[in-house]
Amino acid sequence: MGYWELVEAYFRSDNVVTQHLESYNQFVEERLPEIIEEHSVIDPEVGDLVIEIKDHKLELPMIGEKDQSRRRLYPMEARIRNKSYMSELWLNMIAIRRNVEIQRQTIKVGEIPVMVKSKLCWLHGLTPKELIRLGEDPEDMGGYFIINGVEKAIIAHDEPVSNKIIVSRADEQKTKIIAQVFSRRGAYTGKTMVIRRKDGIWNVSFPSVLQIRWTVLMRALGFTDDQEIIDALTGEKEILNDVLLNLEQSEVKTESQAMEIIGRIVAPGQIKDYQLRRAQEVIDNFLLPHIGTKPEHRKAKGYFLIRMAERTSEVYYNLRPVDDKDHLANKRIELAGRQMETLFVFALRALIRDIRFQVERALARRKRIKLQTIVRPSAFTDAINFAMNTGTWPNRRTGVSQILNRTNFLAPQYELTRVKSPLSKKRKNFEAREVHGTHFGRFCPIQTPEGQACGLVKHFALMAKTTTYSDPERIERLLRKLGVSTVVG
Repeated sequence: MGYWELVEAYFRSDNVVTQHLESYNQFVEERLPEIIEEHSVIDPEVGDLVIEIKDHKLELPMIGEKDQSRRRLYPMEARIRNKSYMSELWLNMIAIRRNVEIQRQTIKVGEIPVMVKSKLCWLHGLTPKELIRLGEDPEDMGGYFIINGVEKAIIAHDEPVSNKIIVSRADEQKTKIIAQVFSRRGAYTGKTMVIRRKDGIWNVSFPSVLQIRWTVLMRALGFTDDQEIIDALTGEKEILNDVLLNLEQSEVKTESQAMEIIGRIVAPGQIKDYQLRRAQEVIDNFLLPHIGTKPEHRKAKGYFLIRMAERTSEVYYNLRPVDDKDHLANKRIELAGRQMETLFVFALRALIRDIRFQVERALARRKRIKLQTIVRPSAFTDAINFAMNTGTWPNRRTGVSQILNRTNFLAPQYELTRVKSPLSKKRKNFEAREVHGTHFGRFCPIQTPEGQACGLVKHFALMAKTTTYSDPERIERLLRKLGVSTVVG
């Protein structure tokens, strides 16, 4: 068998947009139910009413006519009639008052865009003859959306890898070392940094806490015994000296003292009880949330902070090199499904905020609460439509969704293989713009625009394959089965 026969066989089963389709299918089948479960309890915090979400249903795209009839909506009709090719989302909601169910109803809460040729699309799995009968091009690969009759493509973005320690030098003198990790749990991402100053002192920064001594945070996490911290080190004498220096200069010795300091930072001017409660909430929810969000996970977070501090000292004493931020092992590609996940979470939270507002207003006016009236689908759908039409995503990214170019047959494929970098185009970023060795076979070394975007906008190689998101808990269960044990717990 010749070389080109193998290439042709590959493209008969895969194409350049297969990864977008797989990513979107995973979002619909796995991530969407998980996100709904994370937000399954809506507590308006006024009165004694609680709303629970028990189940969901996604319908394939349908269209309603003036005579109240409903039928299938195919992509070609959506293009011709300037309709949005979207799927209705229905939630089974239960209103509970004083632990007693008073209402149960399945309500349409909004619509989500459907990717053409995905499992939610009527065209999925059709033969070429069936596609031609529906007015479609049998060679069209799909992987895009139709919003108000306009075809929209979601552009992939390369992001720093989540839940991995990346060490870098922060100043020109190369004396300030930073170990940072983008901790991701569900749809939330928070950056935690351990900073080694020139004098060897470690500081920590994480959401809600701008900067605090490393030793204070370690005490708050339950490390009140200095020997416990020392035993967790790898044994290098330079790192041991740094740890002893930090412990010696710390006046905080107990967990309660550390919590009081953090409480004064996160809730200044409040009463002591509220400060302590707020400090515990910040540590559990915002500090390294990928490890866990419960009090029993604090020790594991402490060991992770020890490893981060250790890495900064290893770089300072030239025991290890800094991490290469441009290495693809330190990056992840956010495909269409992951981008839709971010947008869905934002829209769902907008819906929950609106439900709370409607409940509070109904209670203030002493009206009877009905699920059908307090759920307004426009709150959910408007948030999604705004992002899809403008290309501006909730995480402040711009140009995420763009009009699909149909100049010729190759133009849509060119759009759907594009990968954008979050770095500013105005900065020089010489290293980020250069071709990296890990790009070989993954990104095209030639296909990049001229001007400011040069090197920051890349394109997948024709036979590149991007894997989809995998559940870390499944991998953890496999490791435990193979005999790997945890440090704590």
